[in-house]
Amino acid sequence: MTFQAHQSLQELYVSCHGELEAVLYSRLRCRETAADICQEAFVRLCRSEDLSGVGNLKAYLFRTAQNLVIDHYRSQTVRNAAIVAWPDDAPPEAEDSRCAETVILGEQDLDRLIEGMNSLSPLCQRIFYLNRFEGLKQREIAETLNISIRTVEENIKKALVHCAKTLDEFQ
Repeated sequence: MTFQAHQSLQELYVSCHGELEAVLYSRLRCRETAADICQEAFVRLCRSEDLSGVGNLKAYLFRTAQNLVIDHYRSQTVRNAAIVAWPDDAPPEAEDSRCAETVILGEQDLDRLIEGMNSLSPLCQRIFYLNRFEGLKQREIAETLNISIRTVEENIKKALVHCAKTLDEFQ
């Protein structure tokens, strides 16, 4: 791509980006999808080998974007057709394959894990609980407890190793 073509595309981007994204949003009603398609239209223009035959770059850009919208709707139609609905809008009930022995063994393992966790420091217990039961990420735990991410990582590792050892001792 020549410098002049590159400069023309840069000017086109500056002058038309907002307008194109607004037009796409009015058709799609989704800001993220409109932004993605707008970006893809500009990328396709930039990747074009020869734009010298294009008389109106703005019209070409908007047509490219319109074609991408059509492709988007086609792919949505295919995806929606592939989705299979459950009869009566409810998944089939799974068979309960637990037996009394399996339940008792599981409860015993859980009791051992809880007992084993009590031997860990309160900080380690809290970090493990926040990570595994509250679903917090390591960075979130570090910010919540005002500690380093490294401390969080080490305590999660310590708790997991301790749980594994606790279960291995009784099997």
